[in-house]
Amino acid sequence: MGTFERLARQQGATALELYVLDVELSSAFMADLALAEVILRNAMNDQLSEHFGAHWYRLDHLFDERSRAAIKRAWRDGKCADDAPPGKLIAQLTLGFWVGLLDSGGRADQPPHDRKCSYDNLLWRPCLRLAFPHGTGKRSEQHTLAKRVHALRNRVAHHEPVIGGIPIPGTRRRRTLPDAHHDILTLMGTINPGLADWMHRHSRVPTLLAATSEPAQGLS
Repeated sequence: MGTFERLARQQGATALELYVLDVELSSAFMADLALAEVILRNAMNDQLSEHFGAHWYRLDHLFDERSRAAIKRAWRDGKCADDAPPGKLIAQLTLGFWVGLLDSGGRADQPPHDRKCSYDNLLWRPCLRLAFPHGTGKRSEQHTLAKRVHALRNRVAHHEPVIGGIPIPGTRRRRTLPDAHHDILTLMGTINPGLADWMHRHSRVPTLLAATSEPAQGLS
């Protein structure tokens, strides 16, 4: 409760009141994130399937060791048989897996035959860029945006406080709650601007933020 007690002293509220507000904000964020995860997954899967076939996840040469391990784990956790439809596996792959496909790629083999798996050459230029027709066209920028949304998702899913802002992994900085919500909508806008507008109109986050103090939003 330390986060809530600190903010409560600043705002003249009780820690319990802020805790309840945090739960409400997290719930509203999660509703948007649930849609965003499915939309991102489907957009990327559509392009991978179009270019490599519906069973693209079987093509080991496309992926680094981390991504291969995630596919194997999803196959095992989903109890997928060899004749399982692709959708069964796709539904098991985590948001972290999809975000990972947007980075530069890691090592693809074990020593002494290490090779770098270039996701720019293997995935982004051939097809994944087409999943984001309204983005900048730069893989690194798409990855940075998706990674921020992933950090928000993990924080909410693990029941960590969102009050006060969202820590950015690997830095000492935080995203304010308005910026974090804007990240979700921006990511969706790179896929379909109309969809992002629809999400904005139906999201409960802006209404909750309007009733939330600036310190609690991470604005000061």
